[in-house]
Amino acid sequence: MTKLDLQFLNECEKGYIIGLFLGDGSLNSGRKTPRYIVRFALDVKRDQDIATRLAHIFQKAYKKVSTFPAENTLIVKVCSKELVKFIQTYVGYKKDRNNQKEKKLLAGKDWSFEFQYGLLAGIIDSDGHVHQHLGTEIKTVLPSTFQAILNILNNLGIAAKTKRRKATKNSYSKKNSYTIYIPSRQIKIYLNKIPSVKINRFLNKP
Repeated sequence: MTKLDLQFLNECEKGYIIGLFLGDGSLNSGRKTPRYIVRFALDVKRDQDIATRLAHIFQKAYKKVSTFPAENTLIVKVCSKELVKFIQTYVGYKKDRNNQKEKKLLAGKDWSFEFQYGLLAGIIDSDGHVHQHLGTEIKTVLPSTFQAILNILNNLGIAAKTKRRKATKNSYSKKNSYTIYIPSRQIKIYLNKIPSVKINRFLNKP
């Protein structure tokens, strides 16, 4: 099995992997027998282009991926000890009030702007919704992720609006929701720096 060679990826591509994992990724390191498996669960109907983008990034690093449908999701599976260790450098886990694991982006003061642009693009492609006018919403129920995204936007000088909604009585998760809205004029300023597949869908329309 070929090892993942991260030196062939630029900072933006590395950031994209982390951003996409934060929203749609999961780890399986094995409890008794080590198993270094990373899965990205995408929308089977809409996200084939994101799966293709992800596979291309890993191919640059000489790592093959497996892509297959599973009910309503499109799974991109990567078996790599190097990838698991790389992700664990940036993403940690903590338990919520229900003893369920939640992802947490580990703060990094030395992240390059290119890495942060890639990270933002990955977050948009996982938890984001891009409107036709390019205004972009990112939603999360995790306060730590909400704050981490705001910190990245602040570092990059990107203005955004925020909204917090309290959990309703009928809410399954019983968690507050957080929305970050990046206006279209801001997205247009940084178009050439945020390599988001969802944004490019509208740019490539005839």
